[in-house]
Amino acid sequence: MAPTLGLFVASLLILLASGAEGRRSRERVYYVGIIEDYWDYAPSGKNLLNGLDVENDPHASVFLQRGPHRIGSVYKKAMFRQYTDSTYSRKVPRPAWLGFLGPTLRAEVGEVIVVHLKNFATRSYSMHPHGVFYTKDTEGALYPDGTSKKLKEDDSVPPGGSYTYRWEVKPEFAPTDDDANCLTWAYHSHVDAPREVASGLIGALLTCKKGMNMCDCSPRMDVDQDVFLMFYVVDENLSWYLEDNIQNCSDPAGVYRKDPDFEESNKMHAINGYMFGNLPGIKLCQDSTVAWHLVGMGNEVDIHSVFFHGNTLLDRGHRTDVLSLFPATFATAQMVPKASGKWLVTCQVNDHLQAGMQAFYEVNACGRKAAYTGVGGVVRNYYLAAEKVQWSYGPSGRDLIKNVSLTETGSASEVFFGRAGGGIGGDYLKVLYAEYTDDTFTVRKPSTPSSQHLGFLGPVLRAEEGDTLRVTFLNKADRNYSIQPHGLHYDKHFQAVSYEDGVDKPGSHVGPGVNFTYSWQVLEGPSSSDSPCIPYLYFSATDPALDTNSGLVGPLLVCKKGALTESGTQVLLYYPFTHTLSQRNAGNNLFIPQFTCSEGLYEVSCRVTDHYSAGMRQRYRVNLCPQHKLKPTHSGGPTKIVQYFISAEEVEWDYSPRRDWEKENHNGTLKSSPGNIFLERGGNRIGSRYKKAVYREYTDDTFTVQEERRGSQLHLGTMGPIIKAEVGEQIVITFKNKASRPYSIAPHGVKASGAHVPVQPGHILELTWDVPQSSGPGVSDPNCISYAYYSNVNFIKDLYSGLLGPLVICRPGTLKRGHGPDRRRADVEKEFALLFMVYDENQSWYMEDNIRTYLNADPDTFNPDEDFNESNLMHGINGLLYGNLRGLVMRGGQKVDWYLLGMGNEVDLHTVHFHAETFTYKTDRVHRADVFDLFPGIFQTVEMVAGNPGTWFLHCHVTDHIRSGMETTFTILGVGDVSFKTRSTSINIFL
Repeated sequence: MAPTLGLFVASLLILLASGAEGRRSRERVYYVGIIEDYWDYAPSGKNLLNGLDVENDPHASVFLQRGPHRIGSVYKKAMFRQYTDSTYSRKVPRPAWLGFLGPTLRAEVGEVIVVHLKNFATRSYSMHPHGVFYTKDTEGALYPDGTSKKLKEDDSVPPGGSYTYRWEVKPEFAPTDDDANCLTWAYHSHVDAPREVASGLIGALLTCKKGMNMCDCSPRMDVDQDVFLMFYVVDENLSWYLEDNIQNCSDPAGVYRKDPDFEESNKMHAINGYMFGNLPGIKLCQDSTVAWHLVGMGNEVDIHSVFFHGNTLLDRGHRTDVLSLFPATFATAQMVPKASGKWLVTCQVNDHLQAGMQAFYEVNACGRKAAYTGVGGVVRNYYLAAEKVQWSYGPSGRDLIKNVSLTETGSASEVFFGRAGGGIGGDYLKVLYAEYTDDTFTVRKPSTPSSQHLGFLGPVLRAEEGDTLRVTFLNKADRNYSIQPHGLHYDKHFQAVSYEDGVDKPGSHVGPGVNFTYSWQVLEGPSSSDSPCIPYLYFSATDPALDTNSGLVGPLLVCKKGALTESGTQVLLYYPFTHTLSQRNAGNNLFIPQFTCSEGLYEVSCRVTDHYSAGMRQRYRVNLCPQHKLKPTHSGGPTKIVQYFISAEEVEWDYSPRRDWEKENHNGTLKSSPGNIFLERGGNRIGSRYKKAVYREYTDDTFTVQEERRGSQLHLGTMGPIIKAEVGEQIVITFKNKASRPYSIAPHGVKASGAHVPVQPGHILELTWDVPQSSGPGVSDPNCISYAYYSNVNFIKDLYSGLLGPLVICRPGTLKRGHGPDRRRADVEKEFALLFMVYDENQSWYMEDNIRTYLNADPDTFNPDEDFNESNLMHGINGLLYGNLRGLVMRGGQKVDWYLLGMGNEVDLHTVHFHAETFTYKTDRVHRADVFDLFPGIFQTVEMVAGNPGTWFLHCHVTDHIRSGMETTFTILGVGDVSFKTRSTSINIFL
């Protein structure tokens, strides 16, 4: 027995040793130090786009010129840097174009990233990753999560301290089959993340499918080159080193830190920490395969449209030359450069373009023979002129939706169309593209019924893959203009944007009375995943911001071979459009009813509240066309009647009933919390409590017994109940208005009767919502898709007053038997609906009531200041701030669907980040992420399998929104846990 036991133990030790060796072989070890150093955003001292010295450039000098009360281009920063070993004596060489980004961390599925971090800085920092698996002791993020002692050591590494982080690329964190072979993520310090990222502590992280043979010294198996770019308006006002940097001013004692011009001068519109073309050394080889890894960070201003001049990319299988980035969103796209030369990569947001968010990349032959680029298609000739015209934004003189005069006193339209007080009105001098029949420019092409909707856009240019577009341009205006296309290839001679690259570009500045002929090739058309034709733009790029606002922009359609008729129009196509987005965020704020199978008058509008009230709404008509017979989506009556009893009622709502979480998150004191401006009552501050109107569910049409919110409904906060139905069913809403003013209940996404009928106080109305197939999930959608319902008597004021709820539409057979809140899905164990919205209480119907009640003031004599208006902007998740949203509890291994809803105004760009977990979202394909971008009017279902026990951070990653309280936690219970007690109540949530 003893010899046998000894042999067994010896064998076991050998197996354990070999297993440990195997684990070690899968580790990628990095030695990373946090250093403090000075960073120069423009080391050349020039705007390299035009060759001007900084002090002589009106745009660059705003940010880069040092002065008595200006810091200039050099700032003290903290940065991650990689070392060769544990002595931290020798830094690992790095490409110059990485800028102030930290080292790129890489791992394949099944591997472990081990980071030995040493803090050489003067304050505590940490290292927190996106997109990988970690446990509580390696999360590197400080927030109230119920842990202490050893589990907190990773959250804050003191000066001179060290910590080792272990992060694993588990299969459930891997790129999906539809994703790129490698996904882009970021890591950053997370003691106070907004300030530390602004201070410079951020880097890129790459996780790849198995077999990519990744290392830092040789190319991957699938691409020739990886390039990492971060687009970020670095707000140096938030940096921990602002006071040190002010000492660089020639009169530091005279600096007023709250001066708007001083603050603006410190907002550095940078790519990898460089501005105005100063990013060095991105060199690519022609016809090689390049993976671009893009990272977005920052605040509400950090909406970036990244335009690659000269070449196109594949983004999640779709052809484009523009990638969209937002705070903490990441993009991975592949390019095979066709056009040699020095090209721009820019953010196309006008303010960012002018503020220097532009860089160069260079494409060289690299000794290769260029691939044949003979196009072999047809040559399509167009003749365009730039002409000055008088344009009327409201030619009828009336608001045709409300049927009132555009200058009616007190109306929203009067702001834009009224001429009192020096206003211009609705007529403006503009420069527009006009199409002519030939190069004599004597006969304009007549407008057709199909082109009347284009307004002041130029004519639609069309081409197929392989074609050449030859555009003869006559400038009939009084200043230089050009035509720059998206999505096409061209020689430098025909480039329409001017910058310093040593090449003459006459097409970039066509003078008045001069004509110029552009020649553009369609080398890369729509991908196999794209629709037959994909839209681009063309525009004047002599001064892109001024030219496009002057009116010089038009649509360009690039099609697959055979998609156009001989006359150049698109072949009639019956295409089964689903409700998926062909690309993430495509169509973001646009609300288009989907029932073109029904004759009638419909509206298309932008759901951003300021844009909606300012007139970004149009109507379109659907006519019966006898030659096009539509197949009925289903026959007979509804498969089921789904009944809900819902009221609108007025309540006192507390956005932050407890402030203990907030207090712990801000060093144990509320005095240091940025939440005081929103939550502290006193003086001219209302505080956290407001009168609101909310939707609530009742058991029957007597409206006497309200449905208790428990379990899966506990987290809904201000929102109404989750209304659920399957395709083919009919939802019957019995709606009672228990409030003091007229309201309604109207849905997105389904066919509704009575949705626009205002229900008077005390009245009841029965409404029916039909759920045809066109309202349900598409072929590539999740089993249930999310919409919203709300009151639209006055869409904006009703919304901010609180009237909104989630609507979920599922495939047949998805929902279990039951009704109302008890009707659950058969395919997932947990469902949560989250509304990310900045409630603007200044626009609520109840603002006057709130002034009376909480300020004891007369609204007629109360004089609100700017700080008062700011204090009423409540950055909530389901109407709750600073960890007050509770009930987000699940068990490890459960399938969870999250219904994410975005509504609100221009500030309501929300990047929803889940710590410790990733999720998948579906467009026409399945993609992995841990951040999802929401905009007003965007609703998305994301799917997660809860697998990491603990209490984890859930927040909007936009800087101001984090600081203003748009954050909470969700809890994943381990196998042995059976219930979870919330902090605020004695309710147990049993799973």
